[in-house]
Amino acid sequence: MKSRTGFKALLFSALVCFCASVFADTKLPEPQMTGGKGIFDVLKARSSAKLNTFPQKPLSLQELSNLLWAATGLNRAEKGWTTPYGMGMAPYNKIYVACDKGVSLYDWKTHSLKSVSTKNIKGMVGKQAAVASAPVILIIVSDSKAMGNVTGERAKTWADIASGAMSQNIYLAAASMDIGTRYIVSMNTDVISKELQLNANDMPINIMPLGKN
Repeated sequence: MKSRTGFKALLFSALVCFCASVFADTKLPEPQMTGGKGIFDVLKARSSAKLNTFPQKPLSLQELSNLLWAATGLNRAEKGWTTPYGMGMAPYNKIYVACDKGVSLYDWKTHSLKSVSTKNIKGMVGKQAAVASAPVILIIVSDSKAMGNVTGERAKTWADIASGAMSQNIYLAAASMDIGTRYIVSMNTDVISKELQLNANDMPINIMPLGKN
């Protein structure tokens, strides 16, 4: 009995370890790049989790690593990503990871999380009460600095298109790992901009809560 209890405690610790250390810079484990369900299987399984019954179990650090890499990670050499970007530019959307212990920014160059804040903002970013209960919320934001000379309506269009591709990648990777998620554009953009201390021309595009049954 003690052995089984100890195993459960160890498993739970592994599941929540990324959230416990999110306020410190965290090197993510290498993402899974092979195996899993076939593309047509995950396309068939792709769906939006219902907010009134949103999955409440946490993700492991490995699962989070897989999802972030699927969204906008390097998949070849030093210039090639899982998501297409205009004119062969480097990623011009960024992903923030919010959980109970704070917020981190995904760094695709090092495949790591960079601490942004130790404040729990989950209850502030979405307009639906159920969003706050999700174990993790991904916040996709356009990066005006990475956009460079691409500005105005053109920048917004490019960022929106990239966000769509990123979100679909997240959906498919989530379906492969039996993780629930949902694409949400109804959010508190002013709060997000303030809490994440975004640059004036950065634009919050959408959020995606994550959880497991």
